[in-house]
Amino acid sequence: MDEHSETAKKIVAQAMETWIDAQRRASELLLGAQQPGHPVDWGEGARWVTRIASLAQEWAIEYADPLRPTIFKSQGPTRKLMVDNPDVDYYFASLDDRETYRLSGNRGQAAAIGFTIGTDILRGAPGRTGTLGQYQLDDFELAQNGDYEIVLAKEKRPGNWMALPDGAAQISVRETFHDRTRERPALYSIERVGPPLPPADWTPEVAAERIALAARWMLFIAHSCVAMWKGFSASVNRITGGAGKDHTDAQEDEVRTHSASDMAYMGGNWRVGPDQALRITIHPARGGARYWGIVLVSPWMESYEYRQRHVCTNDQLAARNADGSWTVVIAHRDPGAPNWLDTGGRSEGYALIRWVLPATLPPNPDCELIELPR
Repeated sequence: MDEHSETAKKIVAQAMETWIDAQRRASELLLGAQQPGHPVDWGEGARWVTRIASLAQEWAIEYADPLRPTIFKSQGPTRKLMVDNPDVDYYFASLDDRETYRLSGNRGQAAAIGFTIGTDILRGAPGRTGTLGQYQLDDFELAQNGDYEIVLAKEKRPGNWMALPDGAAQISVRETFHDRTRERPALYSIERVGPPLPPADWTPEVAAERIALAARWMLFIAHSCVAMWKGFSASVNRITGGAGKDHTDAQEDEVRTHSASDMAYMGGNWRVGPDQALRITIHPARGGARYWGIVLVSPWMESYEYRQRHVCTNDQLAARNADGSWTVVIAHRDPGAPNWLDTGGRSEGYALIRWVLPATLPPNPDCELIELPR
């Protein structure tokens, strides 16, 4: 083995040690976290650590090159991030504010498709962080068949254009469905506009930088989720919130500043006994909204297993009251009422309501803990 090979080996060895140490530290956070302690929560916690490792690998290692961007599906039933919405397909791509890109595809039939231009959540950024631009696909010119093409660049371009302000380093997509069985998903493709680039070799130095980035990102997710649950647990059986724009403007923290500024978020912890239920009455936004959805969430800030239990609903799927409101019931067992969300036997969790494009800030829902017939 020559000197160059030995140096390369040492770089790779150190990088892998960094990655293994991050997984070890994430496991320690899991085991030391404040949480209700239900056996399923422990089991989901172990899966959560493996999932955020998988997320970090894709976000920071495989798809972190803004010169060769790929817009990829970043979340789904088996990989979830910081209170995912089962009604949403999430996509992500890395950008460089000095470059120009072409985003193209087809609109599909989802209720809403929002694009968020933001600062680098992987590496962090000096100064203002979070959302720099918020767009809805329906605000652009589309072909009759739903095809679209949008240029992303710092300087304004004719036709469909998204601005890349200083510090722009990523685009995220939230494609929100009412009923996936009836609505065709959109298509997305992104490419850098400019002269062809030479192949990018995966050198030990590149590997070390990306793996260190993945390790940092994994621990950032782990710390953030544990802190979120701890903060939310102070308020029980109340759901409150506000506009996403308030979070981005307030620069509260690196997570909330990346909120969608055209949405509203309302959340709170719930706690119910085996013969109790939390009855939540959701009132419509004055002037309407494109969508609202509610989902039950674990202490690891992941949606409950929605492929096997009914743990979420939205404004189109939920039965509506005569006065135009909706009543959702969180309980261990079917209470015999519409819009039951199944806790799976867990007595404590978190619930989040998202509003997409509300004309006005919706009122906080009414919450009442009730006794069920035995």
